[in-house]
Amino acid sequence: MRLLMVFIGFAAMAAINLPGMIKKKLWRDLAVYLLFFLAVLTLAILMALGIKVPSPIKAVQAFYRDILHLSFQIS
Repeated sequence: MRLLMVFIGFAAMAAINLPGMIKKKLWRDLAVYLLFFLAVLTLAILMALGIKVPSPIKAVQAFYRDILHLSFQIS
C-alpha cells in the first residue's frame, strides 16, 4: 500500500511538472529535474519497502570535512 502511494504521488508530480518543461523545450532543466526525481524516487521506494536508508546529511558532512576541509560547529 505504501509503495502504491509513493508511485501515485510521484506520478502526480511528474504529470504536473514534465509537460510544461517539454513544451517549452527546457532540456537542461528537464535533465536536472529527472536526475533529482529519480534519486528521490529511489529513496522513497526503499523507505516504503522498509529498507533502512542512511541519512544523506552524513555524506554531506563527510564531503565538507574530508574533501573541502571545512569545519563547522553547531551553536
